[in-house]
Amino acid sequence: MSDASQTQKGQEAKPPRKGLSLASMTVIGLIAGITCGLFFGESAARLKILGDIYVRLLQMTVLPYIIFSLIGNLGKLNVEQAKLLAKRAGIVLLMLWGIGIVMIIAMPLALPNQISASFFSSSILESSQEANLVKLFIPSNIFDALEENIVPSIVVFSIAVGIALIGIPKKQALLEPFEILSQALTKVTKTLTKIAPIGVFAITANAAGTMKFEELAQLQGYFIIQTIAFILLTFWLLPSLVAALTPFKLGEIIKISRTALVLAFSTGKTLVVLPLIIENVKGLFKKLNIQSEEAITTTEVVVPLAYPFPNLGKMLAMLFVPFAAWFLGQPMGVTDYAFYITGGFPSFFGNVTVAMPFALDLMKLPADMFQLFLVTGIYAGPLSDGLAAMHLMALTLLVASASSGTLRLRWRRVGVVLVTAVLVGGILLFGTRVYLAKVSEGSYNKDEIVASMQLLENRVPNVIVEAAPNPDPLLANETIFERIKRRGTIRIGFHPDNLPWSYYNSDQELVGFDIDLAHRLARDLNKDIEFVPLKFLKLEQQMKEDYFDIAMSGVVATVERAQEITLGKAYIYSKLALVVPDYRSKEFSTLESIQAMKNLRIGTPEYVTEEIKSLLPNAEFLDIDADRDFFAGTGTGTDWDALFITAEHGSAWTLLYPDFQVVTPFPSKLITFPRVYPFQNDAVLEQILEHWIELSQNDGTIQDVYNYWILGQGTEKKEPRWSIIRNVLHWVD
Repeated sequence: MSDASQTQKGQEAKPPRKGLSLASMTVIGLIAGITCGLFFGESAARLKILGDIYVRLLQMTVLPYIIFSLIGNLGKLNVEQAKLLAKRAGIVLLMLWGIGIVMIIAMPLALPNQISASFFSSSILESSQEANLVKLFIPSNIFDALEENIVPSIVVFSIAVGIALIGIPKKQALLEPFEILSQALTKVTKTLTKIAPIGVFAITANAAGTMKFEELAQLQGYFIIQTIAFILLTFWLLPSLVAALTPFKLGEIIKISRTALVLAFSTGKTLVVLPLIIENVKGLFKKLNIQSEEAITTTEVVVPLAYPFPNLGKMLAMLFVPFAAWFLGQPMGVTDYAFYITGGFPSFFGNVTVAMPFALDLMKLPADMFQLFLVTGIYAGPLSDGLAAMHLMALTLLVASASSGTLRLRWRRVGVVLVTAVLVGGILLFGTRVYLAKVSEGSYNKDEIVASMQLLENRVPNVIVEAAPNPDPLLANETIFERIKRRGTIRIGFHPDNLPWSYYNSDQELVGFDIDLAHRLARDLNKDIEFVPLKFLKLEQQMKEDYFDIAMSGVVATVERAQEITLGKAYIYSKLALVVPDYRSKEFSTLESIQAMKNLRIGTPEYVTEEIKSLLPNAEFLDIDADRDFFAGTGTGTDWDALFITAEHGSAWTLLYPDFQVVTPFPSKLITFPRVYPFQNDAVLEQILEHWIELSQNDGTIQDVYNYWILGQGTEKKEPRWSIIRNVLHWVD
């Protein structure tokens, strides 16, 4: 034989070289996306559209697949098979839910005590809304459900049709086309998964480029417990339990799950990997030569059937509520967890982003925490979807193994798996708690922010004078505004310790919401300012004695006050609230619980009327002029239980005293107070003030000041996100 022939034969005998697997390529795309995001920073956000296109391509086949697969596969069953499937799947699902409940209760143990507070948010005034579970599960119009992507309704419809087909003769004529369509949709999904590395690259590049590092630092406690739960459940507990109860090995289960896990993690969409999970489970049975038509049918039914039910991925997302309570300084107790799980769990049958606002409201947490949830979703969302994929994989393998007769209860192996998970999890949680306690020391800085806030408006020439009548009395027949014009100065009354309306910052400068507007008013009038200290309990007397021309310090309009002095047009409205110590916030969460209290002592500002006090007939009310007395525990109110206050006002004080919290126990009767600028009785001055307030409202001036002093927007300087191209190479500014 010639050398050429031998060479050719050797080449023919040599097996073809295998390239990288899809899972490996997807991981490479993930790493490349993170690298791209870190390198280009916020510029990587331009890739978002490419990621959105990829996700939508994956989604386009999922809902039709669920319909055809469920109807077709349920229709194949007989009555006995259907009952057996429901029994097996139900038992396994309850077992997995039990694991999830333990996770929800155990993981927050890693969060140490911390001090926190936040600027006012209108969300604390919002009334609760019930989740529409009827619409979620009962489709009055299946086409509307398809348009609105209401998966539970679509599943209920498909199950109803599939069950109805069980007892119908000659159903095969319909089932065959459904099977063919299911196969076609699976083929489309497989084709689209081949471009997964590109889609994953675009998605992760956008996320890595836009997420702020300071956000990551603030939320590290949540990210750590999410990561611990994800790793323990996804790579140990679930696959190990399946390996302990079925003929499949741990390595085989993890290997067959890789592509679905990476795809679900990177896209943040469990829905898109349903066909892939079905094919992977079938492939695992085929690999072990387990010939069971019932196992195959069970696999095709269980995956779409189980998808709308709460899975461990959604239960992982439920950890955000205990974290939010901890983040706000209101850690949940045992009874809170019982209430949260029983009341909030059903809402997670739907989309997590729909369920989360309801869950936050259920636990009386500010609705603006939902925005924080969306921020954390950049990292935690993919974890939830990855765990959901493993949940569906484990559920399907267990139920399909039971259907094929290969499921075996090996209690010793199960015990080893559970004990190992508890020991490893306990060590990780304890270490996390110690670490977070260490790094959180001295991290609270909202009090420093409030103390260092500066006016938005440039100051006009101004002085602070003693509290005394105007040293320049009115001339004969002279009006208040004529005196202002003659003197070139307007006298403005202010309270020196009335956050956020008027107070001294750390530089001993007079600042605040109304001080900002006072400088704007003076500039518009082309006048200087003399600031005169006022006392709210003596406001009417000081006004009558000509201490100041106008009071600008968050003054609340009341009927009693309007009978004594002239009040201007309302420039803002505030809602009544209570401030209580953090540890007592749950006691004051409802009006009914407060009304049931005995020996209750409440600090009462001068604007709280007898009608308001009548809401709490069993309480003792004590007048207060200095709010700081309540927070600092000084003066006559050292044993006050709560303080009547407006929500915006109270939120500002809790920034300085984060051991206190604003509560709104009046969900059905929010009492509104107009804030006004009392002024000396002068028709011209009244007309000027009315028009000035109207113009300031219309041109956005008051809104800008509100956003800064009340909502805290712009109080912290925002720098461009760190990136290699900007901060290391200095190629861009």
